[in-house]
Amino acid sequence: MGFFSNYGKVTMDKIKNSVIEGLVSFDPEGATEAEINEMDKKLEEVSVQAAKARQTMLKEKDEADKMAAIYNQRIEAGEILNQKIAAETDPAKKAALEKSLASLLENIEKMSADVDKERQAAAEAEDMFKYLEQITQDAAKKLKEAKSQYAQAMREMQKAKLQEQMASEKAAAAKTAAGLGTDNFNVAMKAMKHITEDSSAKAEAAKLRSDLLKPASLDDDENVAAALREAKGEVQPTNLTDRLNALKKK
Repeated sequence: MGFFSNYGKVTMDKIKNSVIEGLVSFDPEGATEAEINEMDKKLEEVSVQAAKARQTMLKEKDEADKMAAIYNQRIEAGEILNQKIAAETDPAKKAALEKSLASLLENIEKMSADVDKERQAAAEAEDMFKYLEQITQDAAKKLKEAKSQYAQAMREMQKAKLQEQMASEKAAAAKTAAGLGTDNFNVAMKAMKHITEDSSAKAEAAKLRSDLLKPASLDDDENVAAALREAKGEVQPTNLTDRLNALKKK
């Protein structure tokens, strides 16, 4: 039974830890706050127990002190009677004093056990209070440390998230600057390049067709040009007679 009992406990602890880790991963803030609230609740419970133990301790101590005071008073009274017996010379009075002392001593002897019990009860109540007081102090210390660790963890987590975001934005900016944008961006750039290349090719083809269809220039051939001018009557007179005739036509 010991093996299976221990095995079951270990298994349940693992399941418990796994569930807690899962909750923390899903909602770290909520899970941690829930754990801190649980610790706070336990601290409150043990504090109440410590307060009750303190009241019990004070009550037991008060009862023990009162009984001890009565016991000491009766001891002192016995000593007084004993002194009177020693000093008394009258036999009858001495016998009466001895009888009274005997009765007092019998009462004190019975009371002695009760005094011991009260002292024991007071000591046990004090031990219980000190024990619970120590537990309360330890729980308060752990709760304080847990809150401090939680605050530190929250700051580190927020810092890590901010660094991750900044790193992501920096990487995106660097990727864009390097021309390593998204696939859609690359596709768009390729399409624009193809359109540019296609338009350039069409413009070159149009120019070529224009050059081929353009009539050859005759101005470069001097003989052809002179013949054309002569056919149009634009031949300039070269001798005096022709020059005079040309002026008469106007």
